Amino acid sequence: MKRRLIHSSLCMLLLPAIMATGADPASKARQPMPKRPMPKAEWLEPDRGAPNGTQYRTFQCKVLGREVSYLVWLPPAYEQETKRYPVIYWLHGMGGNQRGGATMFVPHVEAAIKEGVLPPVIVVLVNGMVKSFYCDSSDGRCPMESVIVKDLIPHVDATYRTIAGRDGRIIEGYSMGGYGAGHLGFKYPELFATVVINAGALLDPNMTNAPREGPMFGVFGNDAARRVAEHPRELARKNADQLRGKTRIRIGCGSLDGLLPRNEDLHNVLTELGIEHDYEVVPDVAHESPRYYQMLGTSVYGFHAKSLRSAREGPRASCPSHSAF
Repeated sequence: MKRRLIHSSLCMLLLPAIMATGADPASKARQPMPKRPMPKAEWLEPDRGAPNGTQYRTFQCKVLGREVSYLVWLPPAYEQETKRYPVIYWLHGMGGNQRGGATMFVPHVEAAIKEGVLPPVIVVLVNGMVKSFYCDSSDGRCPMESVIVKDLIPHVDATYRTIAGRDGRIIEGYSMGGYGAGHLGFKYPELFATVVINAGALLDPNMTNAPREGPMFGVFGNDAARRVAEHPRELARKNADQLRGKTRIRIGCGSLDGLLPRNEDLHNVLTELGIEHDYEVVPDVAHESPRYYQMLGTSVYGFHAKSLRSAREGPRASCPSHSAF
């Protein structure tokens, strides 16, 4: 486990609903921004915009019986080469969409590749349905987890030249996406060798009653037992033996972010479980995703690079866990 402080700059994206319904009020420097209307969640994102070299794509989802959209970024030499590439699955925050990572994440990945810090990778920007927390909703209306695990990952491995095994997969996200990265990465250690949680919206799952206006009610309703069981903290405890020494984990959060205590809590749990991980507090950053990534700079992708060293090129393999469903 490693803890360090770093420096840099930029700005954006505070999630007031998260701050108002679950984050510890530890941030003394920033007040939540006024609430904005939540965008409509659509499986096929109507805005086909694809910034910064990404491509708007869709796949036929068997779980839903319909098409679902995503964005993909391919490394510069993809069309000229025949080799296979690892994949980073990037999960956006609440109120965001698949284009978020194209503006705040992809440019840093591209710069890290050009600088030789990170090997060439494919980036998949997931449509997280605005406020899914990347879980299957208890009412069955938004089976986000199943869409990703059962359909999106097999589609990506079948469509692109991927290193189709856990050593070739990184799952990363910011805020709600950080929760999602921890949720999916800790629940399916056979799928992902690397989990990166940035300013994770790791809301306290032990609330007696999730407020109806809060983000977790829309996912779990009144099912408190499931709300606890699906939390990254509990999944880490449940699968500690599968994670310990086998999964590379990084947790980062801004020093002024109201979610810092929740991320520190997960850091402490992993430490107690003997699960090695990196933990980083970024100075002078509130809940602002572009500023956060700008502050990290390209050197942070050295963590990703180390994680991918064990990935090996080989014949296309099917996703190991899908036969279980």
